[in-house]
Amino acid sequence: MDQLLKEIASNFWFEWSQDAKILFSDFNPQLWTLCNRNPYRFLAYRAENPLEYEKRFAELVTDPEYLARFKKVETEWKNYIHPTTTYVKEHYPEFQDKTVAYFSMEYGIETLKNYSGGLGILSGDHIRGASDLGLKFVAVGLFYLQGYYEQEVSLEGEMRPTYDSIVPTWGTVRQFFPLESVKSPGTMNELIIEVPIDDRSVKVKAWRARVGRAELLLLDTNLKENAVHDRHISRRLYASEKHHSEERKRRFEQEMILGIGGIRILQGAGYQPSVYHLNEGHAALAILEIMHTEMRKNNINFHDAMAQTGKRIGFTSHTPVPEGNERFDEALVRYHLMPYLEQFLPKEDQEIIFNCARNRINEFDMTKLSLLLAGGFRNGVSKLHGEVCRHMWAYAWGNQYDHRVDEVPIGSITNGVHVAYWQAPAVQKLLEDYGGKHQAEQIPDEKLWQTHCYRKERLIVKVRERAAYHLLRLGVKPEQVQKQAQSWLDPDAFMIGFARRFAGYKRVTWFLDDTEKLFSFLESSHRKYGKPIQILFAGKPHPDNYQGREQIRYIYHLSGELKKRTEERDFKAQIFFIESYDIDLARRLVSGVDIWLNNPIRPLEASGTSGMKAGMNGVLNVSIPDGWAVEGIQTGENGWLFGKGEQESSTEDRNELFHLFENTILPMYFERPNHLSYSPRWLAMMKHSIRTITEQFSIERMLIEYVEKMYLPAVRVESQTVAH
Repeated sequence: MDQLLKEIASNFWFEWSQDAKILFSDFNPQLWTLCNRNPYRFLAYRAENPLEYEKRFAELVTDPEYLARFKKVETEWKNYIHPTTTYVKEHYPEFQDKTVAYFSMEYGIETLKNYSGGLGILSGDHIRGASDLGLKFVAVGLFYLQGYYEQEVSLEGEMRPTYDSIVPTWGTVRQFFPLESVKSPGTMNELIIEVPIDDRSVKVKAWRARVGRAELLLLDTNLKENAVHDRHISRRLYASEKHHSEERKRRFEQEMILGIGGIRILQGAGYQPSVYHLNEGHAALAILEIMHTEMRKNNINFHDAMAQTGKRIGFTSHTPVPEGNERFDEALVRYHLMPYLEQFLPKEDQEIIFNCARNRINEFDMTKLSLLLAGGFRNGVSKLHGEVCRHMWAYAWGNQYDHRVDEVPIGSITNGVHVAYWQAPAVQKLLEDYGGKHQAEQIPDEKLWQTHCYRKERLIVKVRERAAYHLLRLGVKPEQVQKQAQSWLDPDAFMIGFARRFAGYKRVTWFLDDTEKLFSFLESSHRKYGKPIQILFAGKPHPDNYQGREQIRYIYHLSGELKKRTEERDFKAQIFFIESYDIDLARRLVSGVDIWLNNPIRPLEASGTSGMKAGMNGVLNVSIPDGWAVEGIQTGENGWLFGKGEQESSTEDRNELFHLFENTILPMYFERPNHLSYSPRWLAMMKHSIRTITEQFSIERMLIEYVEKMYLPAVRVESQTVAH
């Protein structure tokens, strides 16, 4: 039994196995919470207190319920890690022994906290999905000792980003996380590679994480052999510096480590990828090192290397907004990159690189570089986004696609989410009991409503915990916090959720902008139905995004103004901001609110995935027709689309949204025929949402598309190259 717990704690598979997590939490729920639900650290504490552990262990081995769960987890774990077959083996036998190398700047691994938003969450789901399908998959990223920032907000709504190391100064990585140092093949020597950056060489090591059957390599520059500046290259995700020029310099250094260093680590560790999949332009420089390797290995020139390897490199663009398409001053790039390029490219070929990367305003554009040098499948992350990409990037190929934009070689694969990770265990259990996801409509209304009410109560508990911590940290007395806590959220309220990264195009406070109309709506709804409406916000802006910070302050201000109005006019409603948005809170929100609101400026929401997670939990989407919503939301059946999403139509769209709430959504939600405690029509839409969203937007469907459109064609190109 002890050996199994150690095995599970050493693999991030536990993050999507509810029963596995319960095995640990049942030992000591308080300690489990203090360890941030990290079973590896939990077992380390146990080793430090063996007597206490042995007593508790003796109690559990005599508990039939615990033993039954243990046997269930043991079977699931062994069948997962050592399967008799996999989807890839059965459907793509030519691909089962081929390695996919996947590059991303961030990964949504909850325990490691090395993610900031949608890109990282999607990348984490991509690894989990690859593991499920049986892909031979290795992902590459950076090891951020301080991760992304922690969010602290004052009583006035002033946000302050803080950074705290995920490993205390007195400890080591291995004491806190199940990460193993990557070794040189056949030795016990730690693999160290070097990346030339301007006039110096930066040493890099890598940590290996097991994510189910897949692997994640995290590159680390925090080595004593490096200068202090270089040790800090991988310290923070999207590091915020005092000066813009310093921030740009640090970011480019990170991307040199990710791209060039990532390929060198793969080679040094003995990996032989057949396919390379780059996510956003952050990893564009990996292409140069792939070409460099091919030139050295086969004694060929740069042009031949491009012809031989380009079609094995796929590229995915995740956003059309400028902030997500990395661009640098060309002088900065030349200063940092030229010593590297001079090692293997003549002057004229060096200029090809800069010509490929140079955009319309003469910046070094990592997305443009990736699009032109990655000769495999290129894609956007929804059908609409693919269309946007073709128009946006047609110029990269010069005049080749003038008047033929539809032929620009950028396709689309709509994002998906890892169902086992994001669908609440209680919802999964209902589906299991009533025939699976295709039979969601067979779930009895009462059982689904009970499950939803339970999820809402769990959300309220989490919000109260976060809010209490927030106030205590700000010096509010415990008795005052206890008194206030009872007024935070009502399980009988109609809850609207809006939680995502605070970027300008997402228009976080758009629904609140007509304050008088909003307050009148909230008041009249309470008087009509006798239940309050509560609007929940959560999210983080980039630390240098002062517009995003101002939005948080505005939410706090409006929350206070609404509180005054409710007291003056004797009605109930709340606007609530929850600080420190993370995976744990996201899981509660997407399964606990009633409506998931999405109102970006169209077509800037490339895909979005939070609405998918909400939909497969029975939370109904209300969205501008952008990103995935265009494909997935069927108005009046599993959610609602509204408005045009244009800046010019803002007032018209907002009026349409209020009309939709007042005349369709709220009347349906609050109707209670035959003295029922729920609305049968609402439950029917919840079931339809669970079935359709789970079927259409799973990570499994997405990965199968990547296999067929990007990975398999690349493998076949490799086979043809070898044959010749």
